[in-house]
Amino acid sequence: MDAAAELAPSALLPIATAVGEAWANELVRALRSEDREIIGAWPGTLGEARMRIRLAVRHRLELPEIQELARAAYVAARRGWQEVAQPDLEP
Repeated sequence: MDAAAELAPSALLPIATAVGEAWANELVRALRSEDREIIGAWPGTLGEARMRIRLAVRHRLELPEIQELARAAYVAARRGWQEVAQPDLEP
């Protein structure tokens, strides 16, 4: 496989998914360590996801590639959060 193919977003999707899963786990652990409840919708943002992707993928990527990977990380993080979060019952 050549270097360009290795850096294609589709080749980096597993890394983006792992970044998102780690992000959710990190936040859940932090809240639990403070004896706080895991309630409501995922609190992360796409901006945070982009930052985490830039830190995790040390290769030069174009903005559309970063956006695609950030969305994948965000979805994985939100899914991980939803697996443990309780619904927010306050209106």
